[in-house]
Amino acid sequence: MRNQKYILFFSAVLLISSCKEYLDVKPKGKLIPSSVADYDHLLDNTSTVELNFLDGNKGSVLAHLGDNLEVTEGQGKVGYVLSSHPNVERYYGYIYRQPYKNPNLDDQFWSAGSQGMYPQVSYFNNVIEGIRGIGQKTQEEEALARTSTAQALVARAWCYLNANMIYGPVFKPGTGNTTKTITYMVDVDINKPIPDLSTSGEVAARVLRELHEALPNLPVRSSWPSRANKATGHAMLAYYHLFTQKYDSVVHYANLAWTAAGNPANVIYDYNKFRLADPARPLTSLLLTPQDNLVNLVNSREMLFYRATERDAGIGASLSYPSAEMIALFDQATDLRYSFFYLKAPGYKTTQGGGFDDGMRISNYRFRKMKLTDGFSWPEILLMRAEGYARMNKLDLAISDLNTLRQYRHKTGTPELTVGTQDQVIQWVLEERRRELPVGGFKRFLDLKRFTLENGKPWSKSQIVHTVGGQTYTGTIDSKDFIIPISNVVLKFNPNWGIPLETRPY
Repeated sequence: MRNQKYILFFSAVLLISSCKEYLDVKPKGKLIPSSVADYDHLLDNTSTVELNFLDGNKGSVLAHLGDNLEVTEGQGKVGYVLSSHPNVERYYGYIYRQPYKNPNLDDQFWSAGSQGMYPQVSYFNNVIEGIRGIGQKTQEEEALARTSTAQALVARAWCYLNANMIYGPVFKPGTGNTTKTITYMVDVDINKPIPDLSTSGEVAARVLRELHEALPNLPVRSSWPSRANKATGHAMLAYYHLFTQKYDSVVHYANLAWTAAGNPANVIYDYNKFRLADPARPLTSLLLTPQDNLVNLVNSREMLFYRATERDAGIGASLSYPSAEMIALFDQATDLRYSFFYLKAPGYKTTQGGGFDDGMRISNYRFRKMKLTDGFSWPEILLMRAEGYARMNKLDLAISDLNTLRQYRHKTGTPELTVGTQDQVIQWVLEERRRELPVGGFKRFLDLKRFTLENGKPWSKSQIVHTVGGQTYTGTIDSKDFIIPISNVVLKFNPNWGIPLETRPY
């Protein structure tokens, strides 16, 4: 039982061993938080924001399962397989070769080292339960306690909402969603039994309750974008309802979040004002803008809720390119995102494995020049509202939101969009969402899962087809192809979950 609890959750051991920043400011011998301020400080640990659903090299198999990236024969056969790349699961995911990850190693999404969902959740649980366990508090401590607990609830809900759909099947509104996915761990006592797996529906329902519990106590402004504020809470609720298909709720909460931004220029960079710091080196040059000097920092004006995303997805030297479909989404003549970020560079080249040379290829350098997030950016808030409007057939409002963003992304003078049919407007919004969100990370993966329920719509796909060296590989979205299984390392200590061990060779 002791091993079981250690492997799954780490709990107090994790707090003592990995929260270096926290321990460094504590007197010697006082490693356990005891005051509201101590618990509040746990929310500033960097591992709670930098390692969400990423592998040890800050990449992810999830983006490789989708349609934003392309992996060539040389990258796959040599860069990953022949070179024994430590994250070969990215390539295995790309060719839908299961199991993607080594089932007998710790899953870095779940609990490997200080990385993974449950080590992070242990911080949030300690904040929530630790503060609740403190007796009498001063008025100032009570206020901090309410804020810190609310921020920890939102951070935990963010982990569980996404994990529920990463480790589980497509969430299907109006059904029982009875497949067991993850365990909703909320306790910090390692001597208590580990909970059973919750169903997809149970996780979603609890996430919703806890978001509403947190909302009244979230601050209007937070000290750093890693911490939730009121707009983050509203954004979480809007995002949640994208998956429940309650689009009136999407509009309601996205509107509350967006309204808090004030003038759009406060939270969106005008790409017309961007210039390269070193025009002679477009691949490596940073961006300058008179709006501020924060473009490549986590507290940039577009950042609402920071959670790290992939750092090298779509850069050829890092073993992937943006897919042809992704590139074709951009108006290359007017879209400044294409001009600044989709740049030609020498592709992957090697003499190994018989030799491969990708030649000059387009790579996506956006992450190298701007700080992106798998949490929430302000442009995503606007696009969630636009999607809600479009799906409610409020097409003028949806187009207005699209044009608001486009004026900051396209060359000055680019004609505005005009209203089309409902399906056309929804398609335009979803294409804009895909252009705006990181090319890597997990959001496109989750979008593909929710879109697969809309069979026959132009934005819906049932399968993804990848081609490597003339051979095609097909993944079915509403299947195990788009579900990350729980590692044997966890399953063998939790036989009561009833999930058989993975025995296929890796």
